[in-house]
Amino acid sequence: MGALKMQQFLLPLVLLSFTAAFELIDLSTANGFIWNAALPNKSIQVSGTVPGSIYTDLEKGGKFTGGPLLFRFNDLDYRWVSYEDWDYYLSFEVPATVASYSAVDLVFYGVDTVADIELNELPLGTTNNMFVRYKYDVKNILKTDGSNELVVRFKSPVKYAKDRYDEQALDYPVLPTCLDPAYQGECHANHIRKMQSSFSWDWGPAFPTVGLWHEVKIEAYNSVSIRDFWVGFERDETLQQWKVDMKIHCETPDSGIDHSGTFTVTITDGDQVIHTFVQETVLNGNVDREVTSPLFTFNVPFAQIQQWMPNGWGQQKLYDVKLEFQEGTETVTLQDRIGFRTVELIEDDLTVGRSYYFRVNGEPVFLKGSNWIPSAVLPELITEQYLRELLTASKAAHMNAMRIWGGGIYEFTEFYRIADELGILIWHDMMYACSMYPANDPFLEIVSTEIRQQIRRISRHPSVLIWAGNNENEAALRQNWYGTADNFETYKADYIKLYVDTIKTIVNEEDPSRPFTVSSPSNGKRSEEEGYVSQNPGMEEYGDVHYYNYFGNMWNWETYLKPRMATEYGFQALPSVHAWTTAANPIGQDDDWHYDGRLLFTRQHHPGGNDELVLQVEGQLGKARVTTPEQQFLDMIYLTQMHQAEAIKIESEHYRRLQYLDFDGLGHCMGSLYWQLQDIWQGPSWASIEYDGRWKPLHHFATKFFAPLSFMLWIRDGNVAVYPHDYRNGADMVPGILLIKLQSWSQINPVVIERLPNVNGNSSLEWQKPLDSWLSDNGCSRQTCFLTATYEDPETGRQLAPDSYLYPSNFTAITNLVKANVQVTSVGEVYESESSWVIDVQLSTDYPAAFVWLDTITDRKGRFSDNGFLMPTATKTVSFLSPEPITDSTAFLEDLKVAHLAEIIR
Repeated sequence: MGALKMQQFLLPLVLLSFTAAFELIDLSTANGFIWNAALPNKSIQVSGTVPGSIYTDLEKGGKFTGGPLLFRFNDLDYRWVSYEDWDYYLSFEVPATVASYSAVDLVFYGVDTVADIELNELPLGTTNNMFVRYKYDVKNILKTDGSNELVVRFKSPVKYAKDRYDEQALDYPVLPTCLDPAYQGECHANHIRKMQSSFSWDWGPAFPTVGLWHEVKIEAYNSVSIRDFWVGFERDETLQQWKVDMKIHCETPDSGIDHSGTFTVTITDGDQVIHTFVQETVLNGNVDREVTSPLFTFNVPFAQIQQWMPNGWGQQKLYDVKLEFQEGTETVTLQDRIGFRTVELIEDDLTVGRSYYFRVNGEPVFLKGSNWIPSAVLPELITEQYLRELLTASKAAHMNAMRIWGGGIYEFTEFYRIADELGILIWHDMMYACSMYPANDPFLEIVSTEIRQQIRRISRHPSVLIWAGNNENEAALRQNWYGTADNFETYKADYIKLYVDTIKTIVNEEDPSRPFTVSSPSNGKRSEEEGYVSQNPGMEEYGDVHYYNYFGNMWNWETYLKPRMATEYGFQALPSVHAWTTAANPIGQDDDWHYDGRLLFTRQHHPGGNDELVLQVEGQLGKARVTTPEQQFLDMIYLTQMHQAEAIKIESEHYRRLQYLDFDGLGHCMGSLYWQLQDIWQGPSWASIEYDGRWKPLHHFATKFFAPLSFMLWIRDGNVAVYPHDYRNGADMVPGILLIKLQSWSQINPVVIERLPNVNGNSSLEWQKPLDSWLSDNGCSRQTCFLTATYEDPETGRQLAPDSYLYPSNFTAITNLVKANVQVTSVGEVYESESSWVIDVQLSTDYPAAFVWLDTITDRKGRFSDNGFLMPTATKTVSFLSPEPITDSTAFLEDLKVAHLAEIIR
């Protein structure tokens, strides 16, 4: 686990001269440039950081007296910052050589958000979109014989958004008027092109910051420069070759002037040249000095290429690609990596509705994964290391897909490169979520620039699977979430103008290689056939669904929908003791560690969320023991996390079974993406990985319910059955023996064991019994016994798939649950394995124990190989994996603690 720190992405050197044709000066703080930030009246002044923002600069400058940004109520106490205008300014010099270039541009790669920019007291322009790259011609303004003065004057994003809302409301309001008060946030985020969740969400705080969140560079060049490229692939099975299409997006030093030159595209694998393509062309920049090459097409034989496949389906083979443009004696280059793969969205007619699934290189792929929100509320706190840790943890849980949610950011380029390496397919929302949006000409103009730039930047990555226009806005409009029914046709017209006429059109033009869906959830083609706003978005028979239910029996699979694809679903849990310690005062000082305390109430942004947690916990696990308010809070941390993990396990297994099951035309599910992967702060949320990277029980459970080979116990029509799920239709199946064990809560030895030596592994029913009579015949009932399924190597006893278990009753009805004596009996010697220090931990118990949770008393970094598990046997060994050396095994043993359910509930 890596701490969230200031951005540490690799940046170019201060002065990087690619050739005589190009010179670059990166004005980042890390390169020695001294920025300052201040209120316009200079009553507050601090050193500025680029990339960065005002909140972190004020914190480093000692201007906050209440502790760290995410401590206690500081999201509210420091909110004054977002109501102010702020200036960032820089004095800098450039070498005289810069003046010799034909074009000299000042390029802002990310301005958050509304600002007026001046250089040497001359206005350059105004910015109003966090997701747009702004370029200004400064050749005749930049001084090479003295100091240059750059000023960026930011406007309060909160006030700006309100002003835009008020202007629009003179005609009609673009809804919602504001967030639910439980969000503790700011209004009108939909009126500013900024990270929407920076105004707060139901899982995170409001920090509507301002600043330069990406690099600022001076780019000087004489010839054409290469900005981005698009690449698309088709498989020609007849000729056994890849058809490669490519467009190269360039910038020119002038407008309307021909630049005759030669493009060379070289694809290599290490030192081996796979293919070289050469094409002469003439480029002529438009009024913005931008031009795209003609479409280049070439073929590469299958035999020379190893295709890129998602995690679990093959290798993530990437090839180096080098693009060169030579004009006369000057050559410019751009290098990156690409993967050969195709993607299709299949929506075929079925007896009921349509299918909805993806083929990658012709293979139908079931999506297993989660949803991605911003990893920090202030983007400058995100590091490349932390992105890698989160995505590596996703791969460790056998995920192959991640949905970038539409209320965050278009991610850092490093995110997509890591996803390419790890084989994580990206469902990519555009950054529009849970709102109506303006559709006036100025708004659509800046949206057009945003979409075009971001698609060009991101689309080369093989991990990107599909583009989606927005998150839940079709459902919000049709289902009247915000009071749109009274003026439905107006809001629908705006919806069509923004997402269909503008965004969809641009995406299809810029990237014809991928599918585009207007919204998520949607009914896919059916939504389009119904004018892009379906009568009932999120139908089980079509497209994808988002499903949340906090009041039903969520440990019963029959409660859930039977969709074609589930792209959002989940349950909340409290953060761990380790995370809450960084947000709260010490235990006993006040009510920060009380379940009904002010701090938890303020951090619970989901309306009614704390009551729903109690309802679900007490309905499934039971009431926490009667003790002090502080201990009850600690117990609720444990109980909510275990409930979350078990409920999402049951729902996720349900969706996996539905891949092959048919319920009167429903089913045929091909995707399971739970909400959400990571936390943005220390508060109640749906995440499986909390702030700073610590795994919650849910993520441990995900390593099992997303495993390639899984044996699922479930109850249907009064029968208990084992259903093997082999992810790749036989490719993940290995010979073994399946052991079905019936066990009483009041004894450690099984009541009965059934052995199945010949398992088909073809996703068909493997074993079945009438549950109640089988239990009765063996002296059990739903209230006294449980089942496990273990798949082993018959000769060695080695486990070949994760254990499966079934609780026939919720724990409130169990009559013989014993308070087992679960102990850590010993630890082994420390050894190194794959950049981790590993130590084995041996446990023992005298009775079966449910939801056994191992933790460290201190805030030790690392995780256990298994946690939150059912312990039905007398002994169990797990490993602790640490990113830091463990030097004293005795101290480590003393640092361990263990809990299980029977200790916690009454």
